Amino acid sequence: MGEYYRDIDQLYEIYGYFMDKILTDPKIGPKMSKAGIIIKFIYTDPDGEITIDLKNPPTKPGYFGNYYLGPCDLQEDVWSKQAADFSHSFWHGHENPIAAVTKGKVKQGGKVTAMMRLLPVVRPAFSSFPVALEEMGYGDKVIHKQ
Repeated sequence: MGEYYRDIDQLYEIYGYFMDKILTDPKIGPKMSKAGIIIKFIYTDPDGEITIDLKNPPTKPGYFGNYYLGPCDLQEDVWSKQAADFSHSFWHGHENPIAAVTKGKVKQGGKVTAMMRLLPVVRPAFSSFPVALEEMGYGDKVIHKQ
């Protein structure tokens, strides 16, 4: 098991809360929805999947996309496989995803350029992730810069 998540249920709890925040954010959400893709994140340590659907119409009012915690039947346009701890650090703004791919920390497939175009769009969410952790009572999981 990794450093930040005791099990996949805790990862889903945290990322579900975070996805609710960014997919309803009036500045981030509309820009994400313009990507028009389905992204599958495959995590290790703990093992799990989160799929973000920016292609189909949102099913919840006020959302700019859908997300699914755990395996789902949607066919992704792009996928990214990484350790859950890497993702945790990424959402704090501490990781360079392009360098991580070249170093083998992250594996990707499909329409990778479409996902890379989302990087500047999601960058503002980096400040929201630690706030979400604090709001959920997981302040001990916030990564402070050394």
